[in-house]
Amino acid sequence: MKRPLTAALLSALVFPGAGQLYLRRRARACLFLIPTALALLAFINDALTRATALIDQVTSGAVGLDPVALAAQLERQGDGSSLGSVSAGVMVVCWLLSIADAYLCARQAKPPV
Repeated sequence: MKRPLTAALLSALVFPGAGQLYLRRRARACLFLIPTALALLAFINDALTRATALIDQVTSGAVGLDPVALAAQLERQGDGSSLGSVSAGVMVVCWLLSIADAYLCARQAKPPV
C-alpha cells in the first residue's frame, strides 16, 4: 500500500506526472506533464504582460506609486484576457487527474516480489 500513496504524493507535491514517472509509465506522465507545463508558461506569460503594462503606466506617471492607486488600476484592468483563467483551470485539472491516476495505476500494478 506504500506505492500508491508515494505515487499520489509525488504527483501532488512535485508536479503532475511525477507519480507516473515513479511508476515508470513515461507515456502517461507526458499526458500530464506537457499540458501542465504549457499552461504554466501561458499563465506566467499572461501575468508578466499585465505586470509590464502596469509598470509602464507607473513609469509614465499615469498611475501613482501608491498601493491604493495600483490596486485600483489592477481592478480597472480587469480580466481582459481569459488566458490566465483558462491556464489556471488546465493546471488544476491536470494536477487533480494526475494524483488520481497515479494512485489508481499504482494500486492496479502487481506488487513487487
